[in-house]
Amino acid sequence: MTSLPVRVYTDFLSYEQGQIIQVQVSAEGPVDISLTRLINASVQDTSLDSEIPWINAGTYDASIQETCVGSFLLGEPSADAPAQSSTISFGAFVWSGNFASASTQTLVALGDGPTLQLVDGRPAIVSATSSAPVVIGPRLEDHHWHLVVASLGDDATITVAPVDGLRGAAGYVTAPWPGTTIQLTGAVTVGARNARRITQCENGVIGLAEDHFNGKVEDPFVTTAVIGQAEAEAIARGEVQIGDLQVVAGWDLSFRHGSDPVVAAAVAVGQPDGMLVNGPARGVTGRRFSGRHLDFNYAPSEYAAAHFHATDLLDAGWETALSAPLPDPLPSGVYGIVVSNALGSDTVPITVVPKETDPRNKVLVVLPTFTYLAYANEALFNGLDTSAMTDKEVTVEREDEAHVGDPSFGLSQYDTHPDGSGVITSSARRQIVNMRRGYRMWLVDAGRGFSSDMYLIEWLARRGIDADVVTDYEIHNRGPGYLASYAAIISGSHPEYTSEEMLDTLTEYRDNGGGLLYLGGNGWYWVTGVFSTAPLVVEIRRGHAGIRCWESLPGEVTLMSTGRPGGLWRHRGRAPQKLCGVGFAAQGWGSSAPYYRSEAAAAPEWEWVFDGVEVDPIGDYGEVMGGAAGDEIDRADRALGTPPHAVVLASSRGHSNFYQRVIEEIPMNLPEHGGGEQDPEVHADIVYFRTPGGGEVFSTGSIAWSGALLHNKTENGVSRMTENVIRAFMARRRT
Repeated sequence: MTSLPVRVYTDFLSYEQGQIIQVQVSAEGPVDISLTRLINASVQDTSLDSEIPWINAGTYDASIQETCVGSFLLGEPSADAPAQSSTISFGAFVWSGNFASASTQTLVALGDGPTLQLVDGRPAIVSATSSAPVVIGPRLEDHHWHLVVASLGDDATITVAPVDGLRGAAGYVTAPWPGTTIQLTGAVTVGARNARRITQCENGVIGLAEDHFNGKVEDPFVTTAVIGQAEAEAIARGEVQIGDLQVVAGWDLSFRHGSDPVVAAAVAVGQPDGMLVNGPARGVTGRRFSGRHLDFNYAPSEYAAAHFHATDLLDAGWETALSAPLPDPLPSGVYGIVVSNALGSDTVPITVVPKETDPRNKVLVVLPTFTYLAYANEALFNGLDTSAMTDKEVTVEREDEAHVGDPSFGLSQYDTHPDGSGVITSSARRQIVNMRRGYRMWLVDAGRGFSSDMYLIEWLARRGIDADVVTDYEIHNRGPGYLASYAAIISGSHPEYTSEEMLDTLTEYRDNGGGLLYLGGNGWYWVTGVFSTAPLVVEIRRGHAGIRCWESLPGEVTLMSTGRPGGLWRHRGRAPQKLCGVGFAAQGWGSSAPYYRSEAAAAPEWEWVFDGVEVDPIGDYGEVMGGAAGDEIDRADRALGTPPHAVVLASSRGHSNFYQRVIEEIPMNLPEHGGGEQDPEVHADIVYFRTPGGGEVFSTGSIAWSGALLHNKTENGVSRMTENVIRAFMARRRT
């Protein structure tokens, strides 16, 4: 495994000037920390960058850090429980897509006492004095609910009762037990053991533990009764409730939107509520799920489980190496926190955003950080047949290789957890190796995400266009009033993940006379919620449509964060064509293509767009696979909301069959459907329209567009068109 000698993250992705920033570092020995203005897209040419004088720059202590990763429940018995008991049963209803995802997993652990574990998918009782199981039960069946009970009295017994009657009767295995008295005064953990360093962060609880369970847990319990085979079968059938059996500790994990996602409601009299640590999934189906309700808010009893994973990460929880205010004044823009020692360095990008009362430039760039988080530490190259995706040689960067198989980096929302379930949340408080200036994405051998948006940042500087920079969290959180003074708002290259608040804010800005430039592709596609603001954690539910690497389990499409459906905005009636005139049409990673002017573009009224653009086609060059239309591309569609008066000024063509139409537009699988070589809808459109309130929209519909801006030292048609539109928006904006 490749290691990175210096690893860094900051407590937030964006700050105002003078705001306190916390820098978390994992490295051997002291590190030097400084602040740099990032303008150049390349790490080889930093001629436009500038080091920022900062009184807090200097040398700071650092050490190798443990990461708070892997979710679990931490609780304690009722105050009314006896201090000890000679008989006890403990267990839970459990479900997993792969009960053997790890060789040793913990279901329920009783403080310093015995533990109910899974050993290669088989439940086992392990005493406090030996790692060897006292007794091992039958292998659990993947994708099915089981009641698993460990009972200690005269004997040690494992009982497994399937919830589905078709799975047969309960199985049980018994072994001798020395009759040791069990202490009931210590902590109880569910989904892990040996919990420690438990810390309350702003919007959650984090900590460390071992032997995490990958799967769902419902109704975990501890009781002083001995539960035998008959009782277990009755409980599994719903004829007997666990709460009727002398329970001294138990938790109800049902969830409604607005409830505290950290709280595990206690069920025993005199028992304090438990804490859910490191962000397990709530609002997931349990053993009673009937399919009649697809929203956890309306049937909490059918969603009474939590989904635990060894790879859940809410906040890495590293110690802070530096906590200090940023310089004041500090113009809005992209900056880098540079952390280095003799072994290596890392530069973490941050965005300095304008205060509400700050003077503003006329142009604003919105960095799509929700998309950065969705792709954070993505590892699709690991085990993927890349020849089916591209005809180019794939090179994986050292930084990407470093995080494969290392849970301390956290997963992207394109990955799956060890039990095969999709990753629904992504946190900003961890090192994100592919959110770095100069990062070259393995599939396109060029910038993508943040590194692609740096093409735009450098281009603006080279063309002399002063611009403020914010992240989409400011759009989500501050509303349209924060944007009102801007003449032009420019999207990043890939604003794929967006919240309802962001859509509302951008729509209101546009309709009230603002100028919106969508210089990207696959934008405003996935419904995204903000699960936590500190740390910033975004949430998705992929549903069962759209381009996806996993899909939600049945009934699990409603977001914890909003209480509303996830999936595609298109399927909630808000296709991106309604906002910007174009929407996701196709994706592919063969060569990118150029745009060709439409017949409509020849009209005199569009001369201002094409002023100085001498050649046609436009954009047969660029960093991203050699053209301006590529990677993921968008087109106009009246049926999905492109305004009837919108004008298609240019369209791409000549895409190869590596480009395929989006899945949601393919109702039937038919032979020889083909791709770009056969399907006329596989293309990108450049669209312009005005709104009744005086707003303007210019959309290019391609992730690769920004990669063409710097071609020939910015002297090219893509650059000229983009500058024409920005300066026209600036000139026409009402003051």
